[in-house]
Amino acid sequence: MIILDAAPDRLRGRSAASLVASLRVIAEQKLRTGHHMVLSDGQMLHRLCLLTGPHGRRLAFVIPCDQLASIRLSASAALDRPPVNFASGEPAGLSAPTEFQRQRLELLRDILDLAVIPDGDRLTSHELACQRIYPGMTIGRGAEWKSSSHRRRTQRLIGEARAMMNSGYRALLAGGEGRQKQSR
Repeated sequence: MIILDAAPDRLRGRSAASLVASLRVIAEQKLRTGHHMVLSDGQMLHRLCLLTGPHGRRLAFVIPCDQLASIRLSASAALDRPPVNFASGEPAGLSAPTEFQRQRLELLRDILDLAVIPDGDRLTSHELACQRIYPGMTIGRGAEWKSSSHRRRTQRLIGEARAMMNSGYRALLAGGEGRQKQSR
């Protein structure tokens, strides 16, 4: 059971109302020991005991120093993660990448694996284009390759893969807008 009480005024936290708003109430009962609730985030049940009165007060987790402290700490961390969208079962604001986005992310990962990160033999942009980006490409080396739109797109993809490696993963993990605003 997760125990919550009013947080000291100097600390910031979520209110009981905002906490309950992001979860589905399965059961609740007010007892003299507190307001006991069973909540669901779409993936797991959370058993709470709110010791504080008004739902508008900021909350703090209360973790007694007993043999269940580590379990309560884990349960508190699970409750504190982002709210879940019940329709999809995913964290609210995040969605699984579309098939196109997934393929593009796999392509960027492959570019990193083949042309950017290797310590040994790195593929040239032409080899990368022939093997992974444009399989079956007939553009040869030299002036034809240097002036081709395939070369320019390959270079843009290499730059995007480097940006993803340097900081873009954070934007991707942030979801929502972060996925749209990846550096190019």
